[in-house]
Amino acid sequence: MTIFSFILMGLGVAFVFVGSLGILRLRDVYSRLQASGVSDNAGLGLILIGLILYSPWSAHDITLLLLLVLILVTNPIVTHSIARSAFVQRQRQETDT
Repeated sequence: MTIFSFILMGLGVAFVFVGSLGILRLRDVYSRLQASGVSDNAGLGLILIGLILYSPWSAHDITLLLLLVLILVTNPIVTHSIARSAFVQRQRQETDT
């Protein structure tokens, strides 16, 4: 079970790393939101599940589960709020010409 948890945590770190590269490389706010929203949910979710599976059941696992639920609920809300703010401020999506 320990190896499986390390694999999950490694995949989570890879997702977060690729999402961070996407934030740095992409041009406009909408593309950056796509990169950060998907990678944060997947990456942090995999890391937290890997941490839960790493050790036998303890009281800390309840905290990690609550943190996982909090991230899965708030991340789409924050991403939508940022996208709506960019839309209201009339941020244009850049196109390649």
